[in-house]
Amino acid sequence: MVLRRVFDSRLVGGAAARSRRPRIALALAVVGVALITLLPWAPRGARCAAHDEPVQLTLDEARSRAMDHNYDYAIAKLEFAASEIQFKMAEADALLRPSVIASKRAAGARKDAARALVAKEQSLMLEVDKAYYNLVTAQERMEIIRKSEAQTQESLRIVRLKSDAGLASKMDVMSAEIAAERATAETISAGNQLELAQLALKQTLGIDLGVPVVAVDSAQPIAGEADYEAAVARSLASRPEIVKAREALEIAQLEVGFADNEYTPELTRQQLGNALDQAKLAAAKAEREVRVEVRRMYLSLEESRRAISIASASAKETEESYRIMKLRYEHGMEIANSLLGAQLSLTQAKLAELQAVMNYNIARLQFDAWTDYPAEDAQPGEPA
Repeated sequence: MVLRRVFDSRLVGGAAARSRRPRIALALAVVGVALITLLPWAPRGARCAAHDEPVQLTLDEARSRAMDHNYDYAIAKLEFAASEIQFKMAEADALLRPSVIASKRAAGARKDAARALVAKEQSLMLEVDKAYYNLVTAQERMEIIRKSEAQTQESLRIVRLKSDAGLASKMDVMSAEIAAERATAETISAGNQLELAQLALKQTLGIDLGVPVVAVDSAQPIAGEADYEAAVARSLASRPEIVKAREALEIAQLEVGFADNEYTPELTRQQLGNALDQAKLAAAKAEREVRVEVRRMYLSLEESRRAISIASASAKETEESYRIMKLRYEHGMEIANSLLGAQLSLTQAKLAELQAVMNYNIARLQFDAWTDYPAEDAQPGEPA
């Protein structure tokens, strides 16, 4: 009997233990997920998804994040590291077969790789800037269209009240209802555009696609005016087109100098002289092209800046026209279609002003990036 009780107690204890195991495993899983979301080294997406908090970014923060998380830029850095290895191998070969020209060419290839990385960095920064300002535009557009929808709903309410009082026709009510439906559809469309702008920025920055992103900078023109003369001077000193042409000219001059002896065949010297003339023309051509490009970008920038003033003045005028039209309609001096038309014009003017600001900002960023190319002694990843 004693053995039977012991055996029965073990059976009961084992069954109880087995019944507790699923609960213990579930508790451990819950604790594990909680710890993962709280640990500082946990993936950002896991932490943000748990709290569903939006990532708020300034433009500078977006640029910094892109430098650390963009895949294309990471690949470009690895390619630059590979070019550094190739340069060291060329230096080792030069110890066995010394050659000033070969060393110059190896150094030029190394600089080309550095320029390629800098170009990739600038391209990435422009991509981030455009994606960021597209999000700013989408956010501002959403606010404008929401206000427009609220105004349209208010107009519909007023028209219905007038209709009930016999002061507005059924056609006026139908027009107001159609305008309200159109405004609702435009709000939905603006929401879709906002989502697409968020996705584009998150993809560029390497942020989890399920995490909300908010651009905290406002839709204001970039402060300060572009200095044309300083931009020309910077471009002539550091643009890679000019620097590369000057390096080619320097190598051609060295080759002609080394060939100026009685041991070099005449045809070879003529060939090197011809190459030197071509290098001189190429250097002069590169300088002219840079000057033309700076001027073209500057004129386009100034045109964008003037467009902001025109769009702002138009928006203020349209806003005042809408205010007057609304008062006239409320006092029975205008028909409903006139009010709805003024409201539509106001929305379009606000959107045009917003787009003018964004066009200027993008043009300014492109101008600054192109004319403020890093100097030759700057390392990739360093500010210009």
